[in-house]
Amino acid sequence: MKKMTCRELGGACDLEILAETAEEMMSKSAEHAMAINDDAHNKIMEEMKGMKGTEAEGKFMEDFHKNFEAAPEA
Repeated sequence: MKKMTCRELGGACDLEILAETAEEMMSKSAEHAMAINDDAHNKIMEEMKGMKGTEAEGKFMEDFHKNFEAAPEA
């Protein structure tokens, strides 16, 4: 199981998120951001939606997978 913070995932806070896979980490991160529903998290969610299908999204995902692999075990 890996451990990353919301901020390490591109988010707005230091909540620790635990997940077995990169896909699970992304899902839990999105669930967290939607549950918090504050200006900081909402702004980031909108920015992420704006990246859909762009080169920036590809770069973000590439970096995310590298960071997930390097994340410490929980």
